[in-house]
Amino acid sequence: MSRTPKWTLRIFLMLVAGIFCLSGCHRGKTPEEIVVYCGVDEPYASQVFADFEKATGLHVAVRYDIESSKSVGLAGRLEAEVDHPRADVWWGSEAFLTVRLASEGVLAPYAPPGTADISDDFKNAQGYWTGVGVRARVLAVARGSMKPAFAITGIADLADPRLKDRVAMSRPTAGATGAHIAALYVVWGPEKARAFFRKLHANGMALLGGNAEVADQVGTGNYSLGLTDSDDVTNAAANDGKLDQVVPDQAGAGTLAMPTTVALVKGSKQEANAKKLIDYLVSKQAEQKLIDLKFARWSVRSGAGKNIRAMKVDYDAAAKIYPRAQREATEILDGRTP
Repeated sequence: MSRTPKWTLRIFLMLVAGIFCLSGCHRGKTPEEIVVYCGVDEPYASQVFADFEKATGLHVAVRYDIESSKSVGLAGRLEAEVDHPRADVWWGSEAFLTVRLASEGVLAPYAPPGTADISDDFKNAQGYWTGVGVRARVLAVARGSMKPAFAITGIADLADPRLKDRVAMSRPTAGATGAHIAALYVVWGPEKARAFFRKLHANGMALLGGNAEVADQVGTGNYSLGLTDSDDVTNAAANDGKLDQVVPDQAGAGTLAMPTTVALVKGSKQEANAKKLIDYLVSKQAEQKLIDLKFARWSVRSGAGKNIRAMKVDYDAAAKIYPRAQREATEILDGRTP
């Protein structure tokens, strides 16, 4: 009986393994894969991406941020990769970091068609970013025994001595919190903003891991009042949280309205398909999905200003002061700076 040479058998097994790998193994990035760095929460964004994939047959590979460093971590990654970009599309949870990325040459201009009805407040005139879906900074107010004994109307109530050690916010590293702090630095001026953060520290402000945690902790009665995002309060209430939402400072300067921002990454290796995804993300269909999912509260098309009084913020100025504002606020709230 003849025997098959060992080297022949070895070649045969290698060929079989290669066929199986080609048919079923993960081969990494495919030619049609669009890479997105995404600051929008995964439970919501993933459903929008799934709809896009179903409609186009294109695949989207998404890298999400963790809650405690929402958008800030991915923005830094984009900056580090500027000479050799890995991402094709940036979908930020707010505008200020996106403005900063544009100023640093990380993004490329692209004005999607069909966006003429989007308010000028929620898109860049040079086409570096387009807004979709608007959230707002709000106050989460506890019910029951932890409910404040006085009417809550604005963020100044966070410093009220009657609520000492009963107030919370996320650390300024969380995307929307950092954006809000930068906005206050611009609207109020740095001195007034720093004085406010000193009052918050003196009032025992707790710094939590993220905006969702702030809403959850207020909803469970651990705090009376928290500064957070509108979608986080809605989500906490839907999960049996005992809390109400107050849109602050409606008789004054207003609150921060936050569009998510979609942009093309400069040097994208999938530019044509990236633009198709951007067109979809800023469409009425995708925005309505975000609203139906209760992530966004208002449309960039109707304009949040018709529903709430929003701060008038210079995006460019806020983007420039963002790193300084975030650093100084963190040091004061941590008690490291008097």
